[in-house]
Amino acid sequence: MQNSKLLEVLRTFSGHEWKSFKAFVDSPYFNRNPDVAALCRWLADQCGSGGEVHRESGFHALFPDQPFDDARWNHLMSFLLKLAEQFLGLEQYVKESFAPRFFILQALAERGLEKHYRYIFDQTRKKQAVAPYQDAAYFLQRYQLENYEANLLSRSAIRRFNESAQISTDNLDQFYLAEKLRYTCFMLTSQVVLATPYNFQLVEEVSRFVAGITDAAPVVQAYYRIYKLLSEDIATDHFDALRRLLAEQEQMFDRQVLAELYQYAINYCNLQIMKNREPYVAEALDLYQTGIQSGILLENGNLSPWHFKNIIKLGLRLKRYAWTEQFILDHNRLLEPEFREDAVYYNLAELYYYTGRYDEALVQLNKVEFTDVHYNLGAKVILAKIYYETDETDALDSLLHAFRTYLHRNRVISDDLRKPYLHFTALLRQILRSTPDAVPALREKVRHTVLAEKAWLSNILTR
Repeated sequence: MQNSKLLEVLRTFSGHEWKSFKAFVDSPYFNRNPDVAALCRWLADQCGSGGEVHRESGFHALFPDQPFDDARWNHLMSFLLKLAEQFLGLEQYVKESFAPRFFILQALAERGLEKHYRYIFDQTRKKQAVAPYQDAAYFLQRYQLENYEANLLSRSAIRRFNESAQISTDNLDQFYLAEKLRYTCFMLTSQVVLATPYNFQLVEEVSRFVAGITDAAPVVQAYYRIYKLLSEDIATDHFDALRRLLAEQEQMFDRQVLAELYQYAINYCNLQIMKNREPYVAEALDLYQTGIQSGILLENGNLSPWHFKNIIKLGLRLKRYAWTEQFILDHNRLLEPEFREDAVYYNLAELYYYTGRYDEALVQLNKVEFTDVHYNLGAKVILAKIYYETDETDALDSLLHAFRTYLHRNRVISDDLRKPYLHFTALLRQILRSTPDAVPALREKVRHTVLAEKAWLSNILTR
């Protein structure tokens, strides 16, 4: 019974939800079977205790003097599961500001209660007009409201300009454009990671249409700019336009949408940094700082360890060493406890490498537990760079051999992650064995290869 669908649902309930759910099941409007209500109360006690739940124990608790009946027990469980799902749906419905009003309007219209309908409609329209955020959901709700009103007016005997028809179609356009571009951005990103063959219908037509209008909503403009960032190699104007939009229209987006927009902008910067376009290092760091200060990039008050690591790398690349060290010391509290120690040790090791404190860097690396593959890969790179800088050629050669073997044998590492590190080991080996005549060709190879530590490899070839 531990893996039953009902228990999977019930174990997600908070204490407050359990209280509401028991009241829901006790209501004769939703349930008139007292055995189902008794099962609900028994399961509430069992889930609260955290122990295992046994079918026979439950049955005998509900029906003390009766032999276990598997079919009867399954029927009660199935009925309670349906009630649990219905309860969750109603809880979500009540949380929505628009859905309850919309269905009330439909019910009032169907009953011919014109006065009541008109009052609720006007109130809902006014509430939508002052909505704090104008994301795709906002335009969908405006479309739904005005579309219903337009259909009512079209069936009336009075012939007059149907304003709601115009408002409805305008909002449908904005909703479609925003969602079409948003999903296109998602599919383009996914296609890089998973090589998924998505079908991109009408994207070019939508892009040209948005480029040619002046009244596109901020959410449409944002995803249009991101689409251009993802589909064009050099899209500086679109990046600048997105930055201005985020600065000037931030209040138009809720936190979840803003976080997604910031992540797309940061990802674009990271891609440009991989191509040695240095101005994007400062751009990325500025996006991160703004996102942390505003809380946009925090999830439940916590900062992702990968965001933390990327910020350190950017600070080091800009040679803002004092700032970077202070960031590690001040902001590691934003990391969840399970990630905090490894993040601090690893990032201090990278800082100490950059500032030439190699012995201190090795001390910090020895403290990292390497529970995450990214730290393992990063630590091997730091170690390789320290061996190179200190002329430990034999140790470096041995490390590169072991590193290459690790990359080939580790099945957790994706090919997209594996290849840049394999290219790093191969090119560093070639650099170690190269003559001065081979340096120009190696520079070109570094420039045109997707690899980890491109900037460092380029730098050691110019010394």
